Amino acid sequence: MLKKLMLKYFSAGLIVLSFSFFTNPSFGQDNSETARQMVEMGDEILNQTLAVLEARYIYMSAVNLDENNIRANYMAGATTLMSIDKGEATKYFLKVYELDPEYSFDILYKIGQAYHYDYKFDDAMEYYNRYKQKLAGVKEIPGNEFGTLDEAERKLYECEQGKIMVEFPEEVDIINVGPEINSSSDDYAPVVSQNEDMLIFTSRRKDDNLNPDVSEDNFPFEDIFFSTKNGESWVTANNIGQPINTLYHDSNVGLSKDGTSLFIYKDDNGGDIFMANRNAGSWTDAEPMGKPINTEFAETTVSLTPDGQTLFFASDRKGGKGGLDIWITQKNKKGTWGKPENLGDEINTPYDEDGPFIGYDGKTLYFSSAGGEGMGGYDIYRVAYDSLSEAWGAPENMGYPINTPDDDIYFAPTKDGRSAYYSSVREDGFGFLDIYMLSIPEVLQHQEQPPKVEVVLNVLVYDENNTPMDATIKMTDNTGASSSLQWKATGQYSFTTMDKEGKSYQLAVSKYGYDSQGISVTLPAAVGESSSIARELFLKKTPPPPVVEKPVVRRTPSKKLRNVYFNYNKSNLRPEYQEMVNKAVAYLNSNPQKSILLVGHSDLIGSERYNTKLSLQRAETVKKALVANGVKASRINTKGEGSTKPLASNHQEKEGRELNRRVEFKTQ
Repeated sequence: MLKKLMLKYFSAGLIVLSFSFFTNPSFGQDNSETARQMVEMGDEILNQTLAVLEARYIYMSAVNLDENNIRANYMAGATTLMSIDKGEATKYFLKVYELDPEYSFDILYKIGQAYHYDYKFDDAMEYYNRYKQKLAGVKEIPGNEFGTLDEAERKLYECEQGKIMVEFPEEVDIINVGPEINSSSDDYAPVVSQNEDMLIFTSRRKDDNLNPDVSEDNFPFEDIFFSTKNGESWVTANNIGQPINTLYHDSNVGLSKDGTSLFIYKDDNGGDIFMANRNAGSWTDAEPMGKPINTEFAETTVSLTPDGQTLFFASDRKGGKGGLDIWITQKNKKGTWGKPENLGDEINTPYDEDGPFIGYDGKTLYFSSAGGEGMGGYDIYRVAYDSLSEAWGAPENMGYPINTPDDDIYFAPTKDGRSAYYSSVREDGFGFLDIYMLSIPEVLQHQEQPPKVEVVLNVLVYDENNTPMDATIKMTDNTGASSSLQWKATGQYSFTTMDKEGKSYQLAVSKYGYDSQGISVTLPAAVGESSSIARELFLKKTPPPPVVEKPVVRRTPSKKLRNVYFNYNKSNLRPEYQEMVNKAVAYLNSNPQKSILLVGHSDLIGSERYNTKLSLQRAETVKKALVANGVKASRINTKGEGSTKPLASNHQEKEGRELNRRVEFKTQ
């Protein structure tokens, strides 16, 4: 029987010979029986090895012999989902569903996945929703390998994001770096020195590999390769050799900005990071980084700041937000790494984050996440650190076509921030994964920042006993524009400016029960070096005003047209705002000569192009509700302002971004 064949060490060539044997009709076997035996052969390969590619070829050949072999179709689809042609799995899973809709519990989910990878987002959402309906009808999912309700919800969200990103692609040129670097096998994880004169990457090519054998997946072992530049062109890549590479898997996962320290991932101890140094053109032995970087958990990728004092790395250690997270550690005075800290909820999600790369500006972090506002798999994001607030901003998805429904990871920008190297599967490739160079859109580039020059005004408020006291301070300039002071401690306030021209301000200080005071202060231009100015104010207590009984005010129901608010990334009208629509209808019916302007707004999440479109859709939704209640469309105008006119801060959701997702009524 074929399933007794030990295929663990078969080469791709022997597999092809086996195909010839079983597909040649001269051997007299009927196609359905041959297909059945080939399915057994594919199953045996997967049971004995990780050679998914060979198994896939066998299952696909079995389908060609017998298109109604349900397991051949299912396994052809399943192994295709593990290949670089994931969208090709659709036809196999659809055939399974046609032959037996109950063959696999999650066949609807798998059809959705295949459509998802093929950019057919609407079709994918149809099958994800059908799978959700199926889950609603069962008490328990029959196996851990099947998609959960949360996973189906996540896939639906990714499809929505994918539709948006494909509709608004980034302007980017993606260029294959050429046959000097790429091979017919997988080439990935590129890192480049700051002068862009050395490129190091991982390859599974057979040529120049230190191990002539293959790994258990029937591909050569991972080896690290490098290339240097001759003028503007990369020379043919060579194996970096010993002592960096061994007879087993060796993969580079980071390079110091000066190109002298190479970080390597090895399977030791659950997955550890090793480091080798380059001295006089030769590499030292790779040594484990040790504690507190390496643990019994997995540590996968690293990136050093330009000064070498801060290290970012990915790990699934305890204390994270879920799966792999990005962590940060800094060197102490002894030159050793301090206790790592999780980068927090702004960056890490319950899903995996990996592939951190800190830009040459020392404050822009690029990383990949399977969560966030992604379109599927890992997506590449950028996030900047604000030194004033000492906090990371909101991560920004790098957009399509940099990101795809598949995994996008190991993104390495150049020093000027205008270009980057990364791996991708594209039509102009030389094999499987190839290394590409892309131009980063200007709005997503990191920039070298000059040192900040600030002028700080410190205001100290006291009572008659020289005791610090809080007060209300109004600060205006000579144009009437107001500014806010930051509360520092009881009676202590500050105002910071980086204005390059000097300016005079009026400060009005007041507190109930005390005489108000007003002072003038002139702040110099913020040039040269930072400076600070202090002002002290003393408030005298005054008798409280006489108590006057307030007349009773009878309130009548308000007829004011207030704002209508929307859920995140949605434009459908929430039921609780139907009353506001009814008020608008009543107003227009009572004032037939009047018209109304509906102004839509959004929060700051997403690109401004998309936010402008979404805000207009929200205004159009309210217009449709008014028209449905008898108002003529000609009396209703709509406008989308995007995120340009927020009511509140976009830094938090509650009482912040949720107030900015609105439609305002303005009478005309």
